[in-house]
Amino acid sequence: MIPITVHVPDHRVEDFYIRFGEFIANTGDLDNPTRLDSGSVPSWVLTDEADAIAAHLWSALSLQGKILLHKLIINAGRRMTPQELAYAFGHPQGTAKVAGVLGGVGKAIRRVDLPLYKMPSGDEWHYVWDWDGDHYSMTPEVATVLGRARSREGRSQ
Repeated sequence: MIPITVHVPDHRVEDFYIRFGEFIANTGDLDNPTRLDSGSVPSWVLTDEADAIAAHLWSALSLQGKILLHKLIINAGRRMTPQELAYAFGHPQGTAKVAGVLGGVGKAIRRVDLPLYKMPSGDEWHYVWDWDGDHYSMTPEVATVLGRARSREGRSQ
């Protein structure tokens, strides 16, 4: 191996290490999320099979799961508190219902065998939506693919 020194701006060091680690490990595949400016995106979203995978997931969701993910889709890139998402969802049980519905969506994600990715903490996450402990969000890339699946389903009924 040849040692190479590069200069990286302070604010891009984390991104540099993520991309360099993917390069060295040759893991630009479905085993790792991709870190874009909009946030972490599951690698499957950037593949040619993304629409088929999203359609498979969308068909596995409950009606409430579809409604709740649609709220995240139309608010792509926006960080929403549980209260804001509950209000947008319009369910009288509020944040508890949001958590329960997202738990059901998580089960659907596992049923259709979407990959889980290692987080820096060592935990695994699917990156269909993000939860930082205070806010929910969905990246525009995920929202676009899921939005197409939702639209196709609506046309086929």
